[in-house]
Amino acid sequence: DQAPEKGMAERLMKEIEEQLGDRKFGSLEEVNAFLGRFMERKASVPQMDFLGLSSEQVHRMLYAPLESLDDMVQFNHDLEPAAFQEIPVVKNTLLFLSGLKEEGPLKATAKGNLPLDFARGLYDAFTYPSPSVHPPIRSEQDAVYVNSLRHVLKLCGWLKKANNRFSLTAKGTKLIEQGFSGSHFFTLMNVFVRRFNWGFQDGYPVFWIIQGGALFSLYLLHRKARQFIPAEELGDYFIRAFPAVLDEVGEMASLTPTQHVRNCFSLRFLGRFCGYFGLADIQREKKGLYQVEFSVKKSTFYDQYIRWLNVS
Repeated sequence: DQAPEKGMAERLMKEIEEQLGDRKFGSLEEVNAFLGRFMERKASVPQMDFLGLSSEQVHRMLYAPLESLDDMVQFNHDLEPAAFQEIPVVKNTLLFLSGLKEEGPLKATAKGNLPLDFARGLYDAFTYPSPSVHPPIRSEQDAVYVNSLRHVLKLCGWLKKANNRFSLTAKGTKLIEQGFSGSHFFTLMNVFVRRFNWGFQDGYPVFWIIQGGALFSLYLLHRKARQFIPAEELGDYFIRAFPAVLDEVGEMASLTPTQHVRNCFSLRFLGRFCGYFGLADIQREKKGLYQVEFSVKKSTFYDQYIRWLNVS
């Protein structure tokens, strides 16, 4: 099979040739102007693989700041605080920050981690997006959700490490004293999507597009997961939109590139983002001794928090 980029390039050249026909140009400037108009028109045409979005819209979803996309998608910052109370990442954030307010400043370990007793307390008390066994930890780095959230909260500007001690910033203290709001949730989500590295603690290849394409995948959830749908099917829709991701897989002994990308999409986007941020409901079904299949649908909170405009 030909590489996806080669196939796309060949199709594009064929389209240009069809548009050119017998047209003659008097200068290179005329050629460039024609090609510029052609590409601009093409970028604005709805694409089937993008579920009716245009290439230009998807490009903005990949690279533009979330707060600049309110002509396409809006986030409800005015939800009552109660709407966020049961969301795992919010519960964990409040546990982390309130614990640090009570016990801090906390001296970092020799490796720069949280003190083990504090990390263990969070690890045991945290709410997780999926049920799993939690073996004892020997350092903060053994606890994926504790370690990741520490980095996220620092990027949010709510936690700091100075003079080898962890403590709350003024913003973090204000959050705990005045309560968690919609603006705090947007900050948390924005940092998690645009600044935190999703591949930080898993063994998959970089697969940047799984994180970079998070907003597109939220649109995919809106379009295809209004009722429960197998996670694999959502992964297939994602691969259809971004087929070049398959080229990043490399040699795998037991999985096809498609299976590998599906699994990473399920872990990073569906589980550690959508499930963690309350944007998807997940049903799990055990198949055999080690295999678990799961289905997802967008949550009630999703519909309260995210509104799509000028798209299907």
